[in-house]
Amino acid sequence: MMKKGFIALFLAIFILGCSKAPRDIYNTLNNVYSMDLYLDTSEDSLEVEGELFYKNDDFDLDELYLTIYPNASNPRGAGNNIVFEYFQIDGVDTTYDVSGTDNTSLHVDLSTTLLKGERITISYKYTFLYWNEDRIANYGSYYLTMFFYPFVNIYDDEGWNIEPYSFRGETYYNNLGDYYVSLNVPSDYEVACGGGLWDDSKSDGRRMLEYVLKDARDFSFSASNSYYIYERTIEDIDFQIYSTRVLADYEIDNSFGYLETTLMVMEREIGEYYYDHFTLEYGHFYGMESTAVIYCSMEIQEGTVVHEMIHQWFYSMIGNDQADESFVDEALTTYATAFYYYELYGVDGYNGYLDYRTSLKVEFVDRYQANLGVSLLRQVDEYGEYYGYLIYYHGPAMFRYYVTVFLDGDIEKMEDILGVYYQTYAKKIATLDELLDLIEDQSGVEITKEWFYLQLNEFQDFDNRP
Repeated sequence: MMKKGFIALFLAIFILGCSKAPRDIYNTLNNVYSMDLYLDTSEDSLEVEGELFYKNDDFDLDELYLTIYPNASNPRGAGNNIVFEYFQIDGVDTTYDVSGTDNTSLHVDLSTTLLKGERITISYKYTFLYWNEDRIANYGSYYLTMFFYPFVNIYDDEGWNIEPYSFRGETYYNNLGDYYVSLNVPSDYEVACGGGLWDDSKSDGRRMLEYVLKDARDFSFSASNSYYIYERTIEDIDFQIYSTRVLADYEIDNSFGYLETTLMVMEREIGEYYYDHFTLEYGHFYGMESTAVIYCSMEIQEGTVVHEMIHQWFYSMIGNDQADESFVDEALTTYATAFYYYELYGVDGYNGYLDYRTSLKVEFVDRYQANLGVSLLRQVDEYGEYYGYLIYYHGPAMFRYYVTVFLDGDIEKMEDILGVYYQTYAKKIATLDELLDLIEDQSGVEITKEWFYLQLNEFQDFDNRP
């Protein structure tokens, strides 16, 4: 008993000692990620040293799979772009095999069974080189670092969820985590990220930033020495915009307006935004969500900003399997973006947005015909070239038709239903079955689930009924 107590105390001191920020690692239900990062701009590399205090929530496990680059491609191959200085479990050097169809995962045979409810500490240190494309990329003095650290894949009734990277959609399926991150960058660099800034200090030409982000699906950041930063506090939430170019006054006002209206609508109709900060980054990536931060291109588009922010509810606060159930992720978020336009312009705004986001447009006739009879219940890469059409256009069209026909056009009823969805699954993971069961229960329409599955199993005219 004394030996176990000493080991637990040692692990707590080891993890807590990595940063000044207090770390509640035993009184949280989440995994805890502790990371010290060093950005080397002369080598275009990032040194990552960290500990993952992992909690096994599901099944007794004799092995683990970890994804090294969750949701990011590795054109150089895992073997020659990442070299571990050490990889340990509970302080013991541990061997691993590089695995996964794209060599971005690690497989570990455990020396003892990890029982459900138990925790282990996974420690690691490695350096990777940025490449010049996609989600982990260097563009001169700008570094985009969306998915860069290992996490343990989810194990469920179907086994390990080991998903390869997909450019078409997301494959970052993860439980909630608490993140404590220190980031060492050149002193003239600014960092845009989802974490709340805990400490900021400079020494010897370097800048040390410490962040805390709790109840999050992920942690990501971008860094640059040419950011322009704009800040406002809205409803006690600190909003920041990091832009790689100077924004005109109207662009600043418009951007904060997009964020404020989205926050107001989603909090009032769906549920609380429970983080106390939010970052919008205008840079080199077209549109990507991450917990408490979104990345959009410099070609500012209102709908993109709103869509990515709504992912805070339908991805971050309510988790889902994006790779296997894209309908729950992107299709629902795309449909919910119509609530923003309903708030601003009433029914005409709602319909106007969904007239654009519909698979039934005349210019899509060829795509419509090409997909008749196909299933939407596929892994994200299995959609091929039609992923965007099926998920971002046919998916929201399906929700719209359901509201129009089965809810008699009652948009606010659908908002109320998704509000119950938030109350039920916030800080959890929801499956497609659970979403459809909830909609059926809250709507009182007994064929809801059957109708949705009829449409999802086979692309067809919406008027076909069970």
